[in-house]
Amino acid sequence: MQTHITMSAPQLTGLQKRASKYLNKAISYQLRPGEVIEGYFSGFDPNSIDRAVIQMSNAADKTTLPLMTVLNYFEGVEDDEALS
Repeated sequence: MQTHITMSAPQLTGLQKRASKYLNKAISYQLRPGEVIEGYFSGFDPNSIDRAVIQMSNAADKTTLPLMTVLNYFEGVEDDEALS
């Protein structure tokens, strides 16, 4: 008798599922006056389910932002586009 153990991909949280449609899209987010993060939403932080990984314009640099912040940013952009 052979037993197969399959390792499935980690289950996405509800927020991650909502945010996944924005993967690889550009983001420009102002942290505070004079400090802007510009890059691409490249995925989810493997160490924290509620953080998004942002690939900065310089390919070697990455940072994380709260996933809810990223989601609000993209949903706000969609709302702005729908109004124009």
